[in-house]
Order: sequence, then structure tokens, then C-alpha cells
Amino acid sequence: MSRREAPLYRRGKYWLAWDRKADGSLRSPFLAIFWYDPAARRTRSASTGTAEVEAGVTALDRRYLADRDEAPAYCHACGQPFARADAYLLSDAISDYRLEKGDERSSADSIVARLKHVLDFLEAESAKGAEARFGIDTSCAIAVATPFAEAFRAWSRAQPVVWRNGEGVITTSRPRAPATTEESIIQLAAVLNHAADTRRSNARPEFKPLPRRRVSRPRRIRAGVDVLARFAAYAAEEGDKRSSLRPFLVASICTLARPDAIVDISIAPHRKQWWPGSTTLDLNPLGRSQTKKFRPVVPVMPLLEKWLSVELTAYEALEPAERAGRGWLVSYFGRPVKDVHRTWSSMLESLGMPADREWMPYVLRHSLATLVRNRGVGQWELAGYMGHRAPGQTETYAVGEYPNVIAALGDILEEIDLLAPGALHRSSTGTGSSVIELRRSKMTG
Repeated sequence: MSRREAPLYRRGKYWLAWDRKADGSLRSPFLAIFWYDPAARRTRSASTGTAEVEAGVTALDRRYLADRDEAPAYCHACGQPFARADAYLLSDAISDYRLEKGDERSSADSIVARLKHVLDFLEAESAKGAEARFGIDTSCAIAVATPFAEAFRAWSRAQPVVWRNGEGVITTSRPRAPATTEESIIQLAAVLNHAADTRRSNARPEFKPLPRRRVSRPRRIRAGVDVLARFAAYAAEEGDKRSSLRPFLVASICTLARPDAIVDISIAPHRKQWWPGSTTLDLNPLGRSQTKKFRPVVPVMPLLEKWLSVELTAYEALEPAERAGRGWLVSYFGRPVKDVHRTWSSMLESLGMPADREWMPYVLRHSLATLVRNRGVGQWELAGYMGHRAPGQTETYAVGEYPNVIAALGDILEEIDLLAPGALHRSSTGTGSSVIELRRSKMTG
């Protein structure tokens, strides 16, 4: 490595850089991890196998954690040994949390975004120079204190939420909601508790996240059946970008599930969510741990069963080698999607509807819950169907059928079908059994 080139990243005795020859040309197309070996009295290196800096940083962090002589014993900046565990840096704690816990969770993408916001705060503080109270050299022992959390909250409130295009240019921005800041606070507390659990730090957070009722504005918008029918009619029109929108709508109406659970529905056998003849759909696939946002097992309505069956037929028509990564109900040319936000925003614009936060996909769950409850469904039954009430011992043995919810949703589907004929069918041409016919066939069969 050229001594004139600063490391891209350093942690403990390890640093990340390009492996260059004496003439400055690259010895390898991959980034390398370097460290000084005192026994051999020379610098050693190991390839990361990647040219991406972020992946190289992850590889270095993994090597650091695997080194029993390292752990939090070395300064992040200069590589000199520490005498106390309370000097464990917050930035290192964030890296370790992601490697050892966060990246394995189903909400990994959200965790990364929330913690990046914390790291952005550390960098912003460091940029203040002598005026900085905190910075990239902030340790966990300092971060656990209430003043750090309060300073982060004050800074975060002034930072807008932005969206960038493929070239990194900001295309949209909005003021940051207090709830978004508290999500980062919650994640920060998880990082600090993990540091204490692994004995890399000797302190736990003194602060507590603010209750959601204090920072979240209640959603006031509810869409009626007429609006749902407009959504369905739009989604049924021809267009590649709308191919994921219609199954998303159908599954949302039939299950009342959260958007993230809807895009996670798959008929792939190894996920154990649904199979031919099954009267239930498990919204929590095999191998995924339940979270506070509980994903229940719900009855399969006739309309949804039709969509799942067609998807299974298409899946089984593939050669076994082609089935990997396929089988998603909501997909784009067979491949999974993380969300339908872009298509949803286009729909709102085309229909001349507000494009603000309250009209985004989550409006389906809120609206349908309101429609169902106003049709006489009791709170206990609706709470179980929506996953607001984790099942007790009885539900472990006896899966609920939720007859009143199913009846109310069936009526809603019929009303949508009358206002937007054929829009909820699997075929965009409107062929096949109508929602009403499907419902009656189930009732009389």
C-alpha cells in the first residue's frame, strides 16, 4: 500500500485500503485489509474479495470481531490500546450491533437507515470543530447519557427527510416527523444495550424513547368503498408498472395486513405460508421471528385463494432450477418488491388525489379496519385478525375463523366489484368468476 494514501477505514490495528504496487498501480482489483504483525515485524494483508467500500468495511469489522486480542481494546482513530471498556466508541458499537444482530433481522433495512441518521449526527458534530459537544470519537459511556439523546433530538428535528434518484440528486423532501427521530432513538438504545450485553461497555442508556402517542400524529384519513374501487380500477388498467399494484390491493383487502407483510406473501413451499387446499394464510413465513408488529394466521378468502392458486400454477410450471426467488404474490415480472410506494404515488397523481403521507399504502389497513368495525365487528375479533392481539394459549391450538370479519370483507369486496367490475380479477380482461360468484360458490360448496 502506498504510504501517501490515507486508509479508507480503520478500526483497531486493522485498516482498509487498496493494495498498490510501488508504481501506484493496483496489485488486485479488490480492497485489502492491512495490519502490522509485531512477531513478523512487517505489515500483512488479506483480500476482502470486493471492490465496494461498504462491503470492505463490513469485512474488516468481521475480522476485527473475530480477533480475540482486539474487541474494544484499541482506539478507533489511532490504533493505540485502551485501558477501559467505557472508551468503546459508539460508531464501533453500531458496526458490531449490525454485524451480530441487526443485519440478521427482518427489519434490517430500517435498522440501517435509523442508525445512519445517528452516524450523520456524529459527523455533523465533528464538523463543528472546537464547538462540538460530541463527534465520531464519542464513546458509549457518553452516548448513554440523557444530554446526548437530547442533543440528537434537537439536531434531528432540523433535518428534512429526503429522497434521491439514481444519480444521488434530491428529488423530494419533507420535514422530519418526531416519530422518525424516536425510531432512531429506539435503535440507539438497542445498540447501547447490546454493547452492555456483550460486555464491551459498562453502561446502559439512561434515556427512554418518547411514547408513540406523544410523537405520532393520529392518521385521520380514511378511504371509503368508492375510493377503494377507484384504486382497483386504476390498478386493473394495462401497464407494467401496475402489475404489482393489483395483487397488493387484493391481498390488503382480504387480510387487513400491514404493507410490509403483504409484499412478503409467497406460495413457495419452503416458506410454509399457504398450500393448495389450506384454508389459512400465515402472514409470518417460516424462519421469520415475530416482532411487536405481530403477523397473524388469517383465513383465506375465496378471491385471494384464486390469486394464490394461479401464482402456484405459474410457479410449478417453472423448471426446479428457475424457482429460486419466485412465487411472490406481489412481484415485478416474477421478482419480489420491497414496497409499491412509487406506483402508489403515480396512482394518486393520476387520480388527482393528495400525495401526502396519510394517503400512502398504509391507508388501506386503516380504512378497511374502520369499514369493518363500522359494520358491527367486535373489537376482540378485529384485533385478532389484524395482529393487534398476540394469540394466547387457546389460539395456539384453535385457529380463529373470524366469521364476522370475513362477512364484512366479503360485502366490501362485492361493493367494489359492482363499482369497478372485473378490477379485482386475476385477469385484466375481467374474465373468470366474479367476486360475488366466488363467494357464493364457497358458501354453497
